[in-house]
Parts: sequence; C-alpha cells; structure tokens
Amino acid sequence: MSRPARDETLVILSSMYGYRYDGGIHVHLSFGRVIDNLAWRYRRAYLSIPIANENPDERRDYRIQAEHIEVIPLPFFTSSVAGLKKFAGLIRAYRHICRTGDAIWIRGMLPYVIVLYWFAFVHRCKVSHWIIGNPVALLRSHRRAGRIKDMFSLLYAYQDRLFTKLGSRLVRGWLVCNGGELGEIFKSPRTVVTVSSTVTEDEFFEREDTCQGQTCRILFIGFIRPEKGVEYLFEAVGKLQTQKQWELVIVGSCEGEKFRDYQARLDQLIERLGVGDRISWEGYVPYGPRMFRYLRECDVLVLPTLSEGTPRVLIEARANSLPIIATNVGGIPTSVTDGVDGLLVPPRDAGAIARALDRILSDGELRRSLIRNGLRSAKVMVVDRFVDVVAGTLQSRQEERSG
Repeated sequence: MSRPARDETLVILSSMYGYRYDGGIHVHLSFGRVIDNLAWRYRRAYLSIPIANENPDERRDYRIQAEHIEVIPLPFFTSSVAGLKKFAGLIRAYRHICRTGDAIWIRGMLPYVIVLYWFAFVHRCKVSHWIIGNPVALLRSHRRAGRIKDMFSLLYAYQDRLFTKLGSRLVRGWLVCNGGELGEIFKSPRTVVTVSSTVTEDEFFEREDTCQGQTCRILFIGFIRPEKGVEYLFEAVGKLQTQKQWELVIVGSCEGEKFRDYQARLDQLIERLGVGDRISWEGYVPYGPRMFRYLRECDVLVLPTLSEGTPRVLIEARANSLPIIATNVGGIPTSVTDGVDGLLVPPRDAGAIARALDRILSDGELRRSLIRNGLRSAKVMVVDRFVDVVAGTLQSRQEERSG
C-alpha cells in the first residue's frame, strides 16, 4: 500500500467467525478484503473474531494477507445471538481489546455491545461501527424459525440497535451505515451513509451492450431464502411480453434445513407456472472467476429482495457491464439511481419486475445507457473507496482529540 501507516494500534472486531489453518487466518472474502485494506493503513493491527482451528471453506473463505495482523480471539460462536452464551469469555476479550487498541472498528452486530462500548469509554478508545443491514426489517419480512424464536430475535435486534446508539454517543464514535435507510435509523452528527464493497478496479469488465444472443439470459445471484423474494422473479418471468427467447439462471443455494420448505414452495410455483424448462439452477458459486463468468455471459441481473443493506452483487454486476433491476428497499436506493444506472421496482410486485425486464430486453438505448452509467457508478464504489470512508471516521476522531 502506498498510504503511510498510522502510528496507532487498530483492532478490527466482529462476530463473523473465521478459521486458523496452515499458519494463517481465513474469513469470508467479503470481510477479508476489507480487513486487509484497512489493516495496511496502520503500523499495528489486531483482528478479534471467533476463531476455530479447522479447515476453511475454500469456495468462499479468504486468507488474510496483511502479515502484521495479530489475533485476539473471541470465544467461538457462529452468530451474534449464539454469542450470548459466551458472556464471561466475551467480557475478558472486550477488556483486553480496549486496553490494547487506540482505535476499534466494529463490523455488524456484537453480543453485549454496550459492554464493549463501556470499556472503550473507560480506556478512551476511538470507535467506528459499521452498520451492515437492518435485522429488524429482515425479521419482519417473513416467518423464519417459529413465533417464539422470531420474537426473541426481534427483541435482540431492537436492543442491539438501542445499545449501539447509546454506546456510540458515550464514546463519541462514528456509525458507518450501509445506505440511507440505516442512516436515518442511526441518525446522529457522527453518522456516515455509504455503500460497502469488496470489488477491486482490476475486476471490471467493460462492454457496450448485452442481449445480443438468440436467448436473453436473466440472472439472479443470492441465497435461496424468503427474504430474497425469488418467487416474485419466477412469477415475473411468467408474465414477460417479450418475443425474445429467455432463460433464468439461478446462482445460489438453499442452505439450512429451515429453508427447505421455502425451496419446496418454489418448486411448486415453477411447476404451476410451467417455466421449469427455462430455469437453470447453478447452485452456490464463489466470488471470483466462476461468478464473473455468469456476470459477463448473462444479459440482465434481477434482485427481487425484500430486505437489504447495500447488496454487493449490485456493484459487482455493474462493474461487469450488466444492467440491473432491483427492489427499492433498504439501502438499495443509496446504491442505485432509478433510470440512471439501474431500474428500481417495488418489493413483492411481480408485474413491475416483468415490465422492467421487458423494457431492458426491448429498449437498446436504455440498456446501453444503464450499462455505461452502471460502470461509472461502480468505479466510485470499489473496496478502496469504502475503506477510505471507514479510515476517515477514525481519522476524524483523532483530529478532534489533537484539537
């Protein structure tokens, strides 16, 4: 990195678990690239996450490249809620983190977050907190694990939101929010609205147009879960008016038993609509060359989601010259400008998705404009720009102190 490293100690803290394997630390690529980019800006850096001594998932895990990063392990858990059982270990880790670091950057929800903020206040640490998504809206979008568990999860999401706000005020920290919706929920003098990304400039692929083949390939990328609204996309393709041949390519998997019923409902819907012979199920595809192939060979991407922060796939699609259609929920309108670099439609509206698809498939001038503008907007949403925002919040607090 060409940037001068700050003579401070940074701690990157998250509930996203990782693996210690073959002498290195592995985390999901969506977080790993951000960790490296931010850590390289500091002379001393620590990563504090739940760590398991197991083989990573080579399809999606990333080996941390910054060799100066040391680990302050949290007790192992696989979700923020599951971490509630690890009270004693977490409190010890939080105290150690705040004694060690000058600056702390938090990713997402954290068990007992108010305790972390209290230790940060006592030890006068600078804190910046990345607010990724809106779990309250997600939990309200559909039934997930039964009424009692869903109610507990919703209460947990509300208390996390409250204590994050209170803790941030206590330490005069910054809140880095994915999109305008979260920016309003966490509104404060130290709230920054941004669009997070992991795409790099060397991963862009430029072309002038799509839909040039005999069959137009419509792409969806994401987990097969109720909050992704995939059933509305299936209903939409059954309503298309275009005379062109089309194929729907589904890249993603239905992970976990609790979503098997949803997959069964989708199968029944496809059979009822009679579109099964035009749908291609590709399963999980990791970020990288295989995913790029789908982005570069398909003609339009549709994200019919019901709840989101600022989805990375919308940046990745535009970076690969793919026109996009997405629902205007969560932080998506912060990432996409309707009619400029994508088309936005209401959630749960198959007819609106169908009309947007017909427009893109039939209107070459619109399609090429969306591609050009999409490339332009994606170039200001690369991972370096996102980390610039994060680093700027920690720098701002440093300047306040020195003043």
